[in-house]
Formats: sequence, structure tokens, C-alpha cells
Amino acid sequence: MFSRLAKLMSGSSEPSKAADLYRHRLAIYESEFGEPEHSFTDSAERRIDLHAFGRDFVPVCQEGSDEGYVLLTNGMSQQRMPGVRGDAKLRAELMWYVREPTPDVRDNLHWLANLPFLDTTWFGFGHRVALPRPPVAGTDCQTFLFLTPIIGPDKQIAETLEVEGDPVEILTVNLISDRELALIKSEGLDPFLDLLDDNDYPPIFDPARKSYV
Repeated sequence: MFSRLAKLMSGSSEPSKAADLYRHRLAIYESEFGEPEHSFTDSAERRIDLHAFGRDFVPVCQEGSDEGYVLLTNGMSQQRMPGVRGDAKLRAELMWYVREPTPDVRDNLHWLANLPFLDTTWFGFGHRVALPRPPVAGTDCQTFLFLTPIIGPDKQIAETLEVEGDPVEILTVNLISDRELALIKSEGLDPFLDLLDDNDYPPIFDPARKSYV
């Protein structure tokens, strides 16, 4: 009887603990971005919610506006990624700067966040996921590239967030062309990052962006 009671009590605490972690991550997100304009709750067993935070990407000190969303996963870091090597972080969440959190964008982000656990792999800075065709309408790019945030509030989340003592890597999602991928493979990531700077790479994903190579 007591063993059954212990199991019941243990089982009931796990969902509560998981819910606390979701609230903990969201509270850190909101401390930098305010409340999300949209939240998309995942009903799957491996729950990965998506939150869309409105942002004007033009700095306050400059004129004009460039409105979009910071789309951020909440739940990918619920478990450690398998196969992590070296000093890479064991857990991650993904961030994508988009004009609108459209269904195709959300579907791709959700798929990427699940991929390490489906494919027994892991994501870190500079990692890539090549696809046989462009994943989003209107773009010729078909390879996802993960980088780390360079915008202040986003870097702050990356420096603050941890789960069960593990620091969490925040990785920004980018789409690159086949020629850009070939450059990275042949010369390394740094020359490509220099190209992004030289071409004023837009922070918000632009499906119509032409290859820089």
C-alpha cells in the first residue's frame, strides 16, 4: 500500500515539475520581451511551445521602424540533447526572427526543435541542417544554419537561462543558399559571417534574400 502511494505521489510531482520549468522559461523570456503577442501550445508528449514576441528591430536611437517577431521555443531544453560532445551546452532553445509567425514558419521551427531527439543528434553554434528542397515558400535557400544571438536582450536570455543546473544555448535560426553552404564547407564559417556583415544581413528572415555568394 505504501509503495503504491509513493509511486502515485512521485508521478503526480513530475507534471508539476515540468509545468514549473515551462513557466520558468517563459518568465525569463517575458523579463526581456514583455508578454508574447501569440503563444502556440504543443499537445504532443514532447511538448515544445512557441511564443511570438513583437519587436521593432530598428534601434531606438534610429529613425523608422522594422516590425517583426522574435519566435522562441519553450520546451526543447526540457531534456538534454543526445550525443553532445566537447564543451557544448547540453540543452538548447531555438529563436527565429520573422515578419509573421506563419504556420509554415512555426511548423519548421517545431520540427527543428524536435529533430535532435528524433535523430539522436545535437545542435550548437555553426551547425547546419540541409534539406532536399526549400522549407518555406518564396525562398531558394534550403539549409538551416544555427548561430547565437547578437542582440542585447536575446544575449541576456542566453546568459540567464538554465534548466536543472544545465546552461541552455539559445540558437538563432537562419536559412542559407547552396553556394553559401559550399563556402562554409570549403573555407569555414568565419568568411561567411564576414559576408553577412558586408551585406548588412537583415535580422528578420527575408525569403527573397539573394545568395551572398
